[in-house]
Amino acid sequence: MSIYTSNIIIYNPTMGKSTIIGSLTTAALLGVSGFLIWKYALDSPTNTAEAQQGAQDLWKKAQNFSLDDFAQVLEGGLDGLDFGQFFDNDPKLGDNTTYVWKSDFIEPNNGGLHLTLLNALDDTWQQEFEDAIADWEQSPALTLDPQRVAVDYDCNRVDGVMVVCNANFGETGWVGINENEIVGGVIYSSVAKMNEYYLRNAEYDHRRYTMCHEVGHGFGLPHTDENPYNANLGNCLDYTDNPDENLHPGDVNFNKLAGMYLSGNRRKTRRLGSNGRIMETHMLVVDWDVLPSYDEDLID
Repeated sequence: MSIYTSNIIIYNPTMGKSTIIGSLTTAALLGVSGFLIWKYALDSPTNTAEAQQGAQDLWKKAQNFSLDDFAQVLEGGLDGLDFGQFFDNDPKLGDNTTYVWKSDFIEPNNGGLHLTLLNALDDTWQQEFEDAIADWEQSPALTLDPQRVAVDYDCNRVDGVMVVCNANFGETGWVGINENEIVGGVIYSSVAKMNEYYLRNAEYDHRRYTMCHEVGHGFGLPHTDENPYNANLGNCLDYTDNPDENLHPGDVNFNKLAGMYLSGNRRKTRRLGSNGRIMETHMLVVDWDVLPSYDEDLID
């Protein structure tokens, strides 16, 4: 939920048009926020008593909610549910931009991406993590260094690495999510989150698919297909309602990774600065067919 703050508006004949428009925009946003709270948070109360009760219930839920509380999760996992529906709330839906990591993590002379993965998962996720990472390590473009660290249900971001974690994020509509920190068009850090509300009691295939999918986004890869109900493509970045056919990265993603991290090497240019010093610039040259929407300068 977005929270907006505003000041009391007092009429002033000298007030600029932009100030008035800004104030009206803030008021409109407050109105929308109030409606959403009334409808979804308070369950559409029809009188003051119902609104007070809704607020009390909401406060109790907030007080009792904890990322490491796995008592309030789906008891039957995803059994009987349409797995395809959980992609509707994917923040990456429709955004198929391909990103690459900061050049500090890409070795010259086709050395590929060298990346540390901090395994902050609890014991229940170790098999899925190990299997997924073993699959991704088959890519010649990746050299991965998985390190098990203390369990972190808060999923804190760490600069220069990918954190993989699990927690009960509640009934969000998504089973997993990846959050890449993009600075200047390149990835500086990544967090892959597994949502235990849906996955704590889910079958292995659902968990393995989600792990492979979110880690893949962490390397900068987009989706390969966003229709979960068409024929499966055999890779974990393809939306699916039948994950047992899409458990592995697949050649299509290995080829993309090669284009992102192996298609060229660092180029070095030198020029004489105005102060008489020689300025040296290092560039990573990539396959532009793999990055059709990427328009940022990769000089770092």
